Amino acid sequence: MCGSAIAPSLPLLRFAPWLHPHSRIHASVYLKPAALEFFILPAPLFSTPVLYSRLCEPSSSRLSQQHEGMTCRRLAATAVAAVAAAILLLLGAPPLTAAQQGGAAADSDARVAALRRTLDSHPADFNAALELATTLHQLDHAAPNGGKRVPEAAAAYRRAAQLAASPAARAYVTSNLGALLLAGGRVVEAAKAMHETLALARQLEMQRSDLYVGTLFNLAKAEQQLGRQEASQALMGQVLELADGVAGGTYLKAWAALKAPSPAQVKEMAACARYLRRKRTGVDEAGLSGRQRTAWHELQARWSWLDGLSEADQSWIGFGLFHAYQQAGRFEDAWRALHEANQLQDRAAPYDPAQDDANTAAILAMFQPLKPASADPAEATYAALMSGAAGFSGGPTRPIFVVWGAGEDTALAPLLPDLLAVLRGGGEVRAAEIQEVGRRYEAEMRGRVPPERAGSVAWVVDKMLRNMWNVGFIAMLLPDACILHAARHPADAALSCYAQPFEGRGTPWASNLTAIAHQGELVQRLADHWDVVLPGRVLHVRYEDLIRDQQGTTRRMLQHCGIPWEPGVLDFHTTQRTVATASLAQVRQRLYADSVLRYRRYAAHLAPLLSPLRPWILRYEREAGLESSAALLAEVLGGGEAQQQQQQQAAGGPGSSRGGTGGGTASRGDKEKARDEL
Repeated sequence: MCGSAIAPSLPLLRFAPWLHPHSRIHASVYLKPAALEFFILPAPLFSTPVLYSRLCEPSSSRLSQQHEGMTCRRLAATAVAAVAAAILLLLGAPPLTAAQQGGAAADSDARVAALRRTLDSHPADFNAALELATTLHQLDHAAPNGGKRVPEAAAAYRRAAQLAASPAARAYVTSNLGALLLAGGRVVEAAKAMHETLALARQLEMQRSDLYVGTLFNLAKAEQQLGRQEASQALMGQVLELADGVAGGTYLKAWAALKAPSPAQVKEMAACARYLRRKRTGVDEAGLSGRQRTAWHELQARWSWLDGLSEADQSWIGFGLFHAYQQAGRFEDAWRALHEANQLQDRAAPYDPAQDDANTAAILAMFQPLKPASADPAEATYAALMSGAAGFSGGPTRPIFVVWGAGEDTALAPLLPDLLAVLRGGGEVRAAEIQEVGRRYEAEMRGRVPPERAGSVAWVVDKMLRNMWNVGFIAMLLPDACILHAARHPADAALSCYAQPFEGRGTPWASNLTAIAHQGELVQRLADHWDVVLPGRVLHVRYEDLIRDQQGTTRRMLQHCGIPWEPGVLDFHTTQRTVATASLAQVRQRLYADSVLRYRRYAAHLAPLLSPLRPWILRYEREAGLESSAALLAEVLGGGEAQQQQQQQAAGGPGSSRGGTGGGTASRGDKEKARDEL
């Protein structure tokens, strides 16, 4: 069938509603300040490029202003005026709508093409090399396309580093290079660039600068991804020492990344959080007692250097306190810290569910169950497509997709518009064109395998969770692909999302309980839909089954994917490999049961989550053989529908004013509470 028409063209009514010019049904559209960067997701601290011209901005640090003035004079000779405007946009860009992002991407693509032409004719143009690198870097951050821009951006950064007129300029360029490579999963290369940056900064006596502590933070994350936890934590300790009074955002992120803070450190974190909270709500000193006023002035003396941080940056101290309090068994304190941190992130990047709802509705309408008895030629074509008859198979590697919910996309997402163009085109649907899209995906994923392992790899795992929306396309394009649905108790999975500071990129819903529940509902609807449309194609793998019977469940997964059994797969935690996801800590240890039904510890605070998920929770527990939460849910959600709606409003969910937990002007009650706390 390859290269020939498989049937008359498909009816447009099945595919036409799917994609509109600025839609991102299959890809992330949410631009956040710097979220893939920090200590949870793959990208580093300066994934949004922080270039050396930033040293010429006013500093919040009392300790580094004099040094910055000297550094700015040194850097004047590097002539960065041509890219200054672009840098400011990178540092302060607000979230974009889908339409805005489509237009911005087109403008950036045009600028990239112009810069390439400039470098072709003027290869020693430092400004052009630097702007090309930063433009590609920003595009990779704002509109991920599977890392395709990373090699060119890295080459442009390296060229700019060679052309830099001073060691300081070169240090900032190599720092950005390290951030780019870390975001792209090239961790060893990233660490090398970071070590080069740190050596240059030490030569310039810049240890107390944003450059040095930011790069040191990124190096700590690289060490963590490489499995060197002790080295990573030692570097985090250095970041805390050097960033204090110098780099507020990095300082708070380092607290959040600290795995086992001492009681004294927890006390320090709590004081910092108390000061930031009071600054946000306001303190009326006239209403304070003498003792309270003294306490407030002591907080100001210690922490006022953090004034001016965004609420998103301030949130990190809350995530750090959540983990510290949870380790100490102080669960009410842990919840308050976590909830406050998510409120801050939620206000910084509010979530609108309308597009996800529309995307899901389009998928459900587009992919319908087969009609075997139909005499309609279009139905025969559809059946052939869904069986993968026009897809790509037989390549040197085979893909495994692990799907759950919304997140960022990898190499598949950028190829879907090409597939849809074939399906929506006039005339005949040609198998060769569909097969070519599948071949390009397989080649793209194979190209990510490290060269030293390329000859021995037979399977490539794509675990970007958004592919739950793409299962129908995967079936069309890649008939050899194995699809696994990683399932977990809905409330446990939701709480895990809430406890991670994703900062919005691909997961703008993850800082709001009602929005998380909404995503969970969409995912479950899709999972059920694929079972009807593609029966048996997706294997549902419950986390709780893995806990109870690791070997049996693992054998079932391997059998589904056609992979022979090897006992070593049970010792996954001993594998020496790079890990750059939110599950980093988990894959370095054996399976454990502590997280099963963990949500019950915080159930009293989770009504906005539990109410919409209630039927899914009870169904999941029944199917997984877990103890029923029916009685607990009745206790937490009791009081009737009106009370539940009030609880949802208090969580600031979609459709509310984001309100009860949201932001805005502090109330009189907030200020009185602040005074009493002092």
